[in-house]
Amino acid sequence: MTPAIPNPTTGYENMAGLFATWQPRYAEAGIATFPVRDKRPAVKGYLKAGLKASEQFRGKFPGDDAFGFACRPNRITVLDVDAPDERLLRDAIDEFGPTPIIVRSGSGNFQAWYRHGGERRAVRPDPARPIDILGDGFVVAPPSRGAKGAYELIQGSLDDLADLPVMRGKPLPRQNVAPINDDLIGKGQRNVALWRACMTEARNSRTIEDLMTFASSFNDSGMIEPLPDTEVLGVVASAWTKTQAGENWFGAGQRLVLTFDDIDRMVQHPDAFALLAYLRRMNGHRETFVAANEMANHMPGEPWPLRRFRAVSTRTDSRGIPISAAL
Repeated sequence: MTPAIPNPTTGYENMAGLFATWQPRYAEAGIATFPVRDKRPAVKGYLKAGLKASEQFRGKFPGDDAFGFACRPNRITVLDVDAPDERLLRDAIDEFGPTPIIVRSGSGNFQAWYRHGGERRAVRPDPARPIDILGDGFVVAPPSRGAKGAYELIQGSLDDLADLPVMRGKPLPRQNVAPINDDLIGKGQRNVALWRACMTEARNSRTIEDLMTFASSFNDSGMIEPLPDTEVLGVVASAWTKTQAGENWFGAGQRLVLTFDDIDRMVQHPDAFALLAYLRRMNGHRETFVAANEMANHMPGEPWPLRRFRAVSTRTDSRGIPISAAL
């Protein structure tokens, strides 16, 4: 019987690193682990690493005290409560269902482990709560020790892995969260694929570290041959910079372009502003438009009275607004 994980702050004198000590115990439960440094995997290909590779990692990183596992390959979904709030944890358990395994991180936050039921990675599916659903990517596992403290299994043991329930009431990931691609991406497409994935994910990432974790997972699991780390870092930095500057429109749907000149000319004429915006929404960004009277009956919301419509469409030329009437 696999023992419950003891308090990781004591009892490890004169022993190998925590990864080397616990790798066989997780392997016995069917979980392939790998070393983690500074909350990042210390090896490549960690999302595809099986038990044999995990054993090899153990020999190469005998002194490491932090380790983790990939969620989807090990058939585990983690409910990540990103706050040291036990009430929030209880509410989340009430919503997603009870589970025998609860972990407290070094910073005092919580993980609840479930059997993988097809979940993907959803960062803040409910923006009002600091809760993530981690069906893809990786998590740090207890009893890892990091800069902020030790991870501790506060409920259950490794024996309970065989009896994990499937999460109930699963939220769907937001549509603009890019899941890891199941079809491996070949050379010649890798940079573009990673760039698009990072631009989409960056809109939901809280920090550049979160985006880097996503990019590393995408690179390791989605490519026939992963890109070098330096290229991944460059893509992440560029995507994050554009997102912070408000220049990232990936996943935001179609958009309308209005120039500063348009705004300056029409700010005193709200009907003209509305009509030009709708014409461009329907016809693209053209220089001029001809508006037929029949269009008054097809304005969004309620039809415009013909007098209102003609007041805009027949007088715009003198105001420098690019709409003219078709009588």
